Amino acid sequence: MEIGDLVLHPRYGVGIIDGIETRVQDGQERAFYVIPKPTLSSTIFVPVDSADEVGLRPVASPETLKKALAILLGQADDDIKAADLRELAWNDPVELARVIRRHMTQPKARYPKVSEQHQIKRAKKLLEEELAVVLGLDEETIAALMNGEEVSGMSVAS
Repeated sequence: MEIGDLVLHPRYGVGIIDGIETRVQDGQERAFYVIPKPTLSSTIFVPVDSADEVGLRPVASPETLKKALAILLGQADDDIKAADLRELAWNDPVELARVIRRHMTQPKARYPKVSEQHQIKRAKKLLEEELAVVLGLDEETIAALMNGEEVSGMSVAS
């Protein structure tokens, strides 16, 4: 990854690498990716040497995100079982879409687990932001889709 790349941080969402800065951490100099997040009124610093461990990755390709969108819309013939929330791969938009779709189509529990609700909300936010940035879709439309609402004229070809 380099300066100017559009990346996704699994906790903070999509951002652009603004620079690489050297800082002293635990007595050693380390290089950090600098990713401003105006929506959070802050800047994220990710160590270059452990960016993969943190989960920082380039945003997914339009083809991958179209597959994720097809899963959300129920248009994909996707018979692969979605991962359990505890084993969720936060770096895979298709897997996030599967989990969100499964959550949308399953009967609602009378007393849903707060931790599961939080993870689903986080998964929706990450996928929503990535779909909006890469495919140029409206975040409100994507949010409506993820909440199981009908969106007229929405298809993978959109």
